[in-house]
Amino acid sequence: MPEKVFLNSKLVDIDKACISVTDSGFLYGAGLFETMRSYNGVVFSLKDHLDRLFFSARALSINHTYDRKYITDAIYKVLRANKLTDARMRLTLTNGPMSQSDEQRKATLLITATKLQPYPAEYYKKGVLVVLCPFRQNAGEPACGHKTTSYFSRMIALNRAHQKRAAEALWFTTDNRLAEGSISNVFLVKDSVLYTAPIETPVLAGVARKTVCQIALKNSI
Repeated sequence: MPEKVFLNSKLVDIDKACISVTDSGFLYGAGLFETMRSYNGVVFSLKDHLDRLFFSARALSINHTYDRKYITDAIYKVLRANKLTDARMRLTLTNGPMSQSDEQRKATLLITATKLQPYPAEYYKKGVLVVLCPFRQNAGEPACGHKTTSYFSRMIALNRAHQKRAAEALWFTTDNRLAEGSISNVFLVKDSVLYTAPIETPVLAGVARKTVCQIALKNSI
């Protein structure tokens, strides 16, 4: 059975899903995305993902008319249509086709779900190699701290890390403070104290980051 995706208003076969060639996300990276994980058919911390999505959409003027219930229903439709329970899900929201006027333009919403491919067990037993990214994270960049589809610099850094057989590249700010990984938040443990870069650095307000911080606080770490 062909993989199903949710595009704008309905489920479609993945090979029949089409967006406009003038879509702002395709042409300019003017969009947002959320990567989510479902366990036993339930999306982990969905509220936090949607909170971040809606916050960034307002901050970066990604105009849309979708509400939380509509998006939530669409997410679970995709899970059920693909008969998945443990899945990797991605939600992409762009400003829509540039060929339409501001009054007519409707945001593009795409939701996909694929079978979860967990990290190798040895990652958890032995850890992973990381490298230092040669680029710098600029606090003056308006998209910094938001999960946008303008991800090219991150992918360049990650590809260079993979060429060195590393799993991740660590980014520093322009004033040489450790910020985050290309696709992850970063934590350090020193003298039984857990450290992570503050959101104001700025870094992405990661959903897993928030969960780890809550657990650490609860356990006085």
